[in-house]
Amino acid sequence: MKQQNKRRPLWLALLLAWSLVPAGAQQTNRETLYTSAMEDALSRLRMARTAEEYLPCANRFERIARAEKDRWLPYYYSAYALILQTYEMEVGPERDPVLDRAQELLDQAFDLAPEESELFVLQAFLLPSRILVDPMSRGMALLDRVFSSLNRAKSLDPENPRIYFLEGMNRINLPAAMGGGEEEGLALLRKALDLYENQSDLPFLAPDWGEEAVRQELMKRGKLPSEG
Repeated sequence: MKQQNKRRPLWLALLLAWSLVPAGAQQTNRETLYTSAMEDALSRLRMARTAEEYLPCANRFERIARAEKDRWLPYYYSAYALILQTYEMEVGPERDPVLDRAQELLDQAFDLAPEESELFVLQAFLLPSRILVDPMSRGMALLDRVFSSLNRAKSLDPENPRIYFLEGMNRINLPAAMGGGEEEGLALLRKALDLYENQSDLPFLAPDWGEEAVRQELMKRGKLPSEG
């Protein structure tokens, strides 16, 4: 009896076809898809300005992170977007759940890249938002963590301008009795700006935030000519 010709399901045909593609080409395709998804998500993040706009950006990066579990950068940007969201929220306990999730994502990035300077910088960016919720009970303990995170970042990459941006802003806003001071803080911001200006062209996906905030702070205090 003549054997009946059976059609393979479409998914099986696609799976068989994909198995015939060389491993190198598969990896190239994966890189292309990853880069395209990250560039799109980062473009959206750079345009976001409100708490409502930052949340979908964070979710987009988290979806990429779930698909690319061996890469720290999607976790980093998802945490970064949530931190930005909290700075656009009212100061209060509503920030804490958002910061808790940001910390979880940041911790996952640390698991993948424990010696990455940018992650320690981001930790130092997260903690002040948490301090502001309850400065009296959280200030001293978390402030020590801010500066220890920045010192660790500095030991890993002393040319990272975001270190001096955050250190300068913290020094400016702290009383002298707690290690603050406007003169020292402004000097750190000036150093941050020099490093920003002397950076060579960065890859599109590389963290690059902070320069505009440094310029605005220096202009506000008369240490940089106003633009325009």
